[in-house]
Amino acid sequence: MDREPRRIIEEAIFENLGPLSTRELILMPRSRWESLRAGITDHRNGKKGLVARCVACGGQVYITTSHGRPLFAHYQGSDPWCPWYSGRNMRPDDARAAQYRGKQESDMHRRMCELIAELAGLDERVESTRVDEYLPPTESAHGRYPDVLVQWRDFGQFAIEYQMSHTFQTEVSQRCIHYDREGIPLLWVLSSFDAEHVPQAVSDVIHRHRGNAFVMDQKAVNASREQRTLVLTCHMSNGVTYDKPVLIRFDALRFPKIQLPYLEDRLTGPLLEQIKLKRLPYFHALRAWGDRMKNLPLSELEPFTERQRVDRLVAAAFSIVAEAAGKPENFASDHPNIRAMLNTFQNSGSLARYARLLTTLIKNTSQRDLLRGKVGEHLQRSITGHRLGHVEQVDEQAPEWQLLRELLPEALDPFIRRQLVDAGALPRWASEP
Repeated sequence: MDREPRRIIEEAIFENLGPLSTRELILMPRSRWESLRAGITDHRNGKKGLVARCVACGGQVYITTSHGRPLFAHYQGSDPWCPWYSGRNMRPDDARAAQYRGKQESDMHRRMCELIAELAGLDERVESTRVDEYLPPTESAHGRYPDVLVQWRDFGQFAIEYQMSHTFQTEVSQRCIHYDREGIPLLWVLSSFDAEHVPQAVSDVIHRHRGNAFVMDQKAVNASREQRTLVLTCHMSNGVTYDKPVLIRFDALRFPKIQLPYLEDRLTGPLLEQIKLKRLPYFHALRAWGDRMKNLPLSELEPFTERQRVDRLVAAAFSIVAEAAGKPENFASDHPNIRAMLNTFQNSGSLARYARLLTTLIKNTSQRDLLRGKVGEHLQRSITGHRLGHVEQVDEQAPEWQLLRELLPEALDPFIRRQLVDAGALPRWASEP
């Protein structure tokens, strides 16, 4: 059957996040669209996640890589009259049957699971290991058959899934959700790894381990026997390819409250560092700019030129973030606090056209309570035009909004914000309610 799309889905809209075009999806860093891909699948499997809909027909869509790049695709049962309809998809059960040919576990897979259990059992802290035995549920209607279940003294249980064939994203999601609900850490172990060719099914697992690929190869087997504990070979993403692999003990891993264990966070860590470096020159420039503007009466600054207005906007936004981060610094004026600064700028009209932008920024920081008082009232009056007559508000496509979205993505870029929330890495200043 010819399953090539007649026409790709050109745009989807994510609930609570906003629209995303296919072009924007393709240009996204892999870690970002993989986070969206995982969130969509997790929601489909019953976990709080993401919902994306085709702009043309409103049907739910997911992110596929079957054509060599990330694209949106309709779920099974979508509207055939949608102009972006791409034909029927293969049902997950049929795809699994085709892959496994009716046999869910090979002899080699079983032997490797038994080997992993044996190596884990060398550690005197391990109280028991079980291979492919039913684990009754405590928080759901159905249990699971973990490939290997290890009972570790003073730590509790952890499950290992050994991946030889390409596990479908839906299965990866279902297993992750199940063990998370049961409070059991889950570790995916690969049979092999080629940094030059990483199938999407493998990349999906690596993404959930924050850019870490864990492999049971001969070196890991030998090291496990020598150290008498479970040792794995770990390949860590550097954003382009993977660093030279290292041998790591199981007890050296970090076990976050959400998502899967990892050695180093190679996804959100570099992202936050990149954001920090992008902002740093602005902080330096704003401090110098503030010194030049110091002691000048506000009335002497009116009327603003457009450049001065944008400078003042950036200064005000960075002042809000500094306050939210617990390091108060007013880059925009000599007012004693950001409340007075924001109220004055809205009353004077100097930043009235940015009221919706500033409201969005404040709402996504720890300073959101400002919106319940006078600051919120003044901003709302600017938005509705009840103070100075109608003031056209800049929208998300305006250059000023795009600039601040790039500089303060934790608060203003919904897709980066979502990625950080999912990883439990959203900075405290941008914390959610």
